[in-house]
Amino acid sequence: MIIGKASKRVWMGTAIVAALAVGVLLGGSFASRSEALVQAPAQNFTGDAGLVLHVVNPANATDFENAMRAFKDTLAASSDAQRQQMAAGFRLFRAAEVGPNNFTLYYQLVDPNVSGGNYSLVTVLAEEYGGGPPGNGDEVRALYGGYTEALQGGGQQIMNLSLVAGF
Repeated sequence: MIIGKASKRVWMGTAIVAALAVGVLLGGSFASRSEALVQAPAQNFTGDAGLVLHVVNPANATDFENAMRAFKDTLAASSDAQRQQMAAGFRLFRAAEVGPNNFTLYYQLVDPNVSGGNYSLVTVLAEEYGGGPPGNGDEVRALYGGYTEALQGGGQQIMNLSLVAGF
């Protein structure tokens, strides 16, 4: 009987240690994904205005537009005055003409550019969407997943624009 009880305790202890190890490994992988979202490269413009061409798969256009709408709404609702300024100058246009390979073309216009503003969609959403972390992780991943799946054929072309003549 003593051996049986000791054996059960060893197996139970082993199972608990294994479960903890799996939890630590899984928790670490999820944390690194969330941190990667927040640590996305900055998207800054150096000119007076910025223009981004987005090449989008028409089948995913709704996902792309939802992510961009969430981005704009998040900028506008921010308590950060700089992000509110960024929202005021943000516009998204869909071209009436079909792009190469029947892709849908979107033009994101930032005018005026807010100097030093980070226009990275994933960073803004991860920091502020739904009131900011920690409750927004799954929603941000879903928006960002739809956004990245929609981008096709090179995804984006970022241009910095300098005003030459104001007429």
